[in-house]
Amino acid sequence: MDLSKYVDLFLSEGREHIAELNGALIELDRTPSSDDSIAVAFRAAHSIKGMAAAMGYARVADRANSLETSLDGVRRGDDLVTASLLEQLTDETDELAREIESAVTQPAPGAEAEGDRAVSAVSAEAAEGTTQQQQPQQQQPQQQQPQPQEFRRGRGTHVRVRASRLDALMNLVGEVEIARGRLERELRRVDDPGVSAAFDGASRLLNELRDQVIGARMVPVGQVFERFPRLVRETARSLDKSVDFTLDGAEIELDRSILDRLGDPVMHLLRNALDHGIEPANERESVGKAPRGRLTLSAQREAGYVLIRVADDGRGIDRERVLARARQAGIVEQDATSLDDVELLRVLAHPGFSTAATVTAVSGRGVGMDVVDAAVRLLGGAIEIRTVHGRGTAITLRLPLSVAIVRALIARVGEELFAIPFTHVQETLRLEPPAAAIRAESWAETEIAGAPARVVMLRTLFGLAPRMARQMYGVSVLARGRRAAVVVDEFVGQQDVVVKRFDPPRGGASMFAGATVLGDGSPALIVDVNSLI
Repeated sequence: MDLSKYVDLFLSEGREHIAELNGALIELDRTPSSDDSIAVAFRAAHSIKGMAAAMGYARVADRANSLETSLDGVRRGDDLVTASLLEQLTDETDELAREIESAVTQPAPGAEAEGDRAVSAVSAEAAEGTTQQQQPQQQQPQQQQPQPQEFRRGRGTHVRVRASRLDALMNLVGEVEIARGRLERELRRVDDPGVSAAFDGASRLLNELRDQVIGARMVPVGQVFERFPRLVRETARSLDKSVDFTLDGAEIELDRSILDRLGDPVMHLLRNALDHGIEPANERESVGKAPRGRLTLSAQREAGYVLIRVADDGRGIDRERVLARARQAGIVEQDATSLDDVELLRVLAHPGFSTAATVTAVSGRGVGMDVVDAAVRLLGGAIEIRTVHGRGTAITLRLPLSVAIVRALIARVGEELFAIPFTHVQETLRLEPPAAAIRAESWAETEIAGAPARVVMLRTLFGLAPRMARQMYGVSVLARGRRAAVVVDEFVGQQDVVVKRFDPPRGGASMFAGATVLGDGSPALIVDVNSLI
């Protein structure tokens, strides 16, 4: 498989992870006891290692693994953060950065001719506006071989555009939407059929423009999926396992900004399935299974979301073993006797948690599900896990189609408006007494559809005085595998909202995933449901 088309993506992601490493090391220099900084540095090194392995860059993978081992000693408490150790880690990070830059200047993985490498090498220039027709002819030794007419036409219809330009265009569309809402309110005061007709025509064009801009940001998930067969094949070989790997739904489209962040989570899920899930051939045969395991990576549309699922027919997750290790690590109560799917996911996603007896190049570090959980939460998505002992495991990532514009339920709490993304919304609720008994608490427990659920009182959580009412309105939400009722004062409606960045006050709780301006010009904060549960 030709992996040359992923070189630019590897370089971009690699540079981002190097920046994370350097930032974490700087923070460690200021606060040597910062567990968060150690975790960030460790995840970055681990991600680079996996990316490099998937691309076939062995030297980068080895260098990342060496850095990961050094950081693991700090994380486990075996090594103290000293000036000399920080200098060593910084040197290793610099060397890793050089290896990444050097790797992409070598023959592209999977490229079959010098001409392929020339095309890959200028892709960054193409993003700056340099066309491939401007390349020196001597860089294309295969130019004497005529290309199929269809191939020439295909290349002529594609233009590389910076993602930042698409982001800026999306922001402008959001501003136009806001301006249109204000104009519509003003036109209601004008009784002029001609003006109304002109406005309706302009609105239709603006709707089409919005759809086209959103569509321009959408790319097939296959652009990420297609680099994983090699990862699966080489990882399975290193573990001495036989696996049939299947890709489904590669044509499903996602916002590019989501897709760019999806590589690491999917990579970790695949590696975990291979190491912890799929059994060796002799073990499978002893329990009546086919000697070759089955591993599937799939994507499918469901309403306004995309489901990314990694499923295997392996041994399943040993809940008893996970529970014992969780009790030992103090993650669960010592008297806990079982783990349901929700609790299991919470334990597996705990930073540093691992059931591996030994550390290998594939697992044992305890960062796999931690990386997945952090990435999915950042994207405003949710994770679900289903596992049956002896039959296999399926982990599903529920993601919005776009992080630039989302469908949201608008609710009022006090004088403020809040947007709750439909990614998590199950249904709206009318809570009758005895709900009044929990007005004074930020959190409590109740039942929804006969199942226990947490009650989150936004009014109390935001420091507002309790509101006395016979009926209370709530939203049944699902996040991190757990159901809850988010109680609000009233519902205002639902609409597509353009997500804008929101930085909480220093020291404030991160309860919001962003901010938006509604069609009537009112500001609203977008609730991060994951942080409430």
